[in-house]
Amino acid sequence: MNSYLTETGYILDVTTGVWSRQDYTGIAYSDGDEVEQRIASIINEASDLSVLSSELRQHCTDWPSLYHLSGSRANILRPFESNLRGNVLEIGAGCGAITRYLGECGGNVLALEGSPRRAAIARARTRDLQNVTVVSDRFDLFSADQKFDAITLIGVLEYANLFTPGEKPALNMLERIRALLKPEGKLFIAIENQLGLKYFAGAPEDHLGQPMYGIEGRYCNNQPQTFGRIILAEMLKEAGFSACDFLAPFPDYKLPVSVITERGFKTEKFDAAAFAWQSVRRDPQLPSILAFSPELVWPTLAQNDLALDLANSFLIVASSSKEPNLESSALAWHFTTERKKEFCKKAVFLQTEEKKIRVSYQLLAQRNNKVSSNTLLKFDLPNEAEAEYIFGTPLSQELITIVTRDGWCIEEVVAFMKRYLNIVASFVDMQGDSINILSPDTLLPGYLFDAIPQNIIITSAGSWRLIDKEWVLNQNISVGYLVFKAIVQLLDTVTRFGFIQDGNNLSAIRLLTNVYEAMGISQTENEIEAYIRLDMEIHTAVTGRSLNLCQILQSLRSLSIDHNSPWPLTSHKEIKAITEQLNRTEQAKAVAEELAYSRLSELGQLQSQLAEMNIYLAKIFNSKGYRLLAALRLVPKERG
Repeated sequence: MNSYLTETGYILDVTTGVWSRQDYTGIAYSDGDEVEQRIASIINEASDLSVLSSELRQHCTDWPSLYHLSGSRANILRPFESNLRGNVLEIGAGCGAITRYLGECGGNVLALEGSPRRAAIARARTRDLQNVTVVSDRFDLFSADQKFDAITLIGVLEYANLFTPGEKPALNMLERIRALLKPEGKLFIAIENQLGLKYFAGAPEDHLGQPMYGIEGRYCNNQPQTFGRIILAEMLKEAGFSACDFLAPFPDYKLPVSVITERGFKTEKFDAAAFAWQSVRRDPQLPSILAFSPELVWPTLAQNDLALDLANSFLIVASSSKEPNLESSALAWHFTTERKKEFCKKAVFLQTEEKKIRVSYQLLAQRNNKVSSNTLLKFDLPNEAEAEYIFGTPLSQELITIVTRDGWCIEEVVAFMKRYLNIVASFVDMQGDSINILSPDTLLPGYLFDAIPQNIIITSAGSWRLIDKEWVLNQNISVGYLVFKAIVQLLDTVTRFGFIQDGNNLSAIRLLTNVYEAMGISQTENEIEAYIRLDMEIHTAVTGRSLNLCQILQSLRSLSIDHNSPWPLTSHKEIKAITEQLNRTEQAKAVAEELAYSRLSELGQLQSQLAEMNIYLAKIFNSKGYRLLAALRLVPKERG
């Protein structure tokens, strides 16, 4: 690789480790000096540069650092790891998040990045990987006689208008990529969907920051541009890619937790929509106010075979080969990567030849039993495990349906909680024990730590099954703590609450205390604070990151709405007052517009009268008089 680069005019900068042409100055693309200098400093000082580095995760404090350092970035390519072990070309390496993953896959990686500074950061991120070469150059100027087994285009195709010449820049880029692939090579594209559901809900277009910009088709030739599924498929076909498979990453391709295949959406008795609606609030870029609740819409879209077309992003695998791009049995992948390395895992959902669905759990890093052992809780997942897929409805959907409907009340939540706790009691009964689940003094065994509503599946026969059991708490669990966990999990899922029946505002703390009181469970705010402290300890044990108790309590009690919290639950009275105020504003605006139009009309009439008078005066005065009027700006100056 190095000899080839030297022969084609590239020079190695021994300071940065990046190859470039002598006269190359870079492209006008940056996240800003402060961001890129900060990312560079973090990476240069880090000792663990790996994709799942807990050290780098500590620095994920805002959106730019999360985007450049989070281990979840690599999830977009994890389903195709076996295809990334040959000669790989990465177009648009950025600061090296995906580059690092490609290098860890073991292939011979050439990472191309147009910005010299970002290329230097990508090389720093992969400085311990000898199989990675970083080149700073524009793709349209990049010279390569080599053919590649795989080419990645992650978050890059949408910028073709800015960096690729020709009348059809995106098509031109794809045609050139196809020429660089081996006959059996594959192209991997990740890009936002122009028609993504979150954009219809009011989320701003990712690159231009304006709501409805993409779905209204207002892109200009000098702007980034995304596409819908049909247009992308046609473009790939025109570029010479005869085989093209679309997959849906959720919440989108930037920090995906799940990837669903087209077959996954079409397979009977497989709830692909659950991956979509459960991940809605995992999107850090989701605005705090939406036009509707995406978590309620995804199941309906799946039932009408529209979920893939309205996915927020696409993962596309394209090739010119007659061989299939992915295994026909693959339905979905789900990743858990925001943890310590030894706890990160993936779940692969496959349909067998007998039409049964199996779930295979695999750890993403080598297990360290010494580190995994903890006095607080135990990670109870073997290195590899396979389980039967349970088809049904997550119990949590019942609670979501309650609180997103206008006119809901605390009593409905209490009825749900009692049903939920009775189901939990049945799991204890299966072990030969019997408990009074509604007693405030009841303690439950630690193996029920994962028995939250989201992990309880209600089958079509009305029975319930507990799934995704991976943690065992090394102490008993109080009934009050289970209710606390159920409410917190609800708040982490719902984007919009309905109007509560009594018209009162509710913070999260008030919701909890009201539910406890109605259930006859005496719980003070101090006891709730103890639950929060326990959750914080567990969070630190699992992720390696500490939380701030004061900030959490402030959020729970806060009356302001922010991105991370759908609280408070707005009352009928407040909404009515806001609506009346908006109506008054609109009425005032209409009056002002009518008055403005009236004044403009009067002004137009006066201007017409003045023009007629000027013409009349010009006829009366001689040329000297006309020039005098022109000097006084009462008539236009004569030309010539």
